Amino acid sequence: MKRIILSILGLALTAMLCTFALASDYPKKPIKLIINFSAGGTTDTAARLMTSKATEVLNQALICMNKKGAGGTLGVSEVARAKNDGYTIGTCNMPAVAIIPQIRKVPYKPFDDLIQVCAVMPYEYALLVRGDAQWNIWEEFIAYVKANPGKVTYGSVGAGTTNHLVTARIGKELGLDWKHVPFQGGVKATAALLGGHVDVINNTMASVVSSIRAGKIKALLVTSEDRFSATPDVPTMKEKGFKFSQISYMSIVAPAGIPEKARKMISDAFKVAAADKGVLKSTGKLDLHPKFVA
Repeated sequence: MKRIILSILGLALTAMLCTFALASDYPKKPIKLIINFSAGGTTDTAARLMTSKATEVLNQALICMNKKGAGGTLGVSEVARAKNDGYTIGTCNMPAVAIIPQIRKVPYKPFDDLIQVCAVMPYEYALLVRGDAQWNIWEEFIAYVKANPGKVTYGSVGAGTTNHLVTARIGKELGLDWKHVPFQGGVKATAALLGGHVDVINNTMASVVSSIRAGKIKALLVTSEDRFSATPDVPTMKEKGFKFSQISYMSIVAPAGIPEKARKMISDAFKVAAADKGVLKSTGKLDLHPKFVA
């Protein structure tokens, strides 16, 4: 019995020492941040802008690695499978945990295998066409789709994403006969639009704001709550009579079981980044507006 008690005390002491070591030493090496969409897209851009400041706060590098595909679920699954020691985190979009796992099998259980560290960036969306497209306003585009059933194609950043589902619902409410073409992320969707491979895409404003200013892309309808500063004359869905709008957040997630000290330190670092003047200046140029939620 005495040996058992001593063993238990030894285990308890070891656990206390490990906790103390984490509290005093973490992070003692670089932290891997898995970005679940392609390089150059909105999630990638936002994550890299914010990690530059978070790195300073943590006094340790945040190494960004892209793992795109399957509507963001491939990157999220890599986070879910990672060791829960606080050295692997990732970006996560709402559909990857709340929508896509409901419509197809994914290699993780969102609410068992993952924990949200914080939410840092709301996404803002619009329906976009090429700058030289024949349609200049929403009504012209809808009239064309109705006059040409089955001809018009719309692109999204992946099947089951908010981009896909919101656009599909718009089509259903208006009785449109058009075809969905999914892509692996916003970069490929935008490239397909510019290349004339699809007629319209639902994408974040941040990913195309430079192309809009250059006249290569134009917005027909804002699917988020408010009009954009880059396109002040483009109406929102609510202004056009729709009773819903599009919203999604970029969150930072970690494997379930991450030490609370590590989770809080990462969360606090992104909280500082979300309020940093330098970060806000850079994100503001892209119509990105960080909003921290613990």
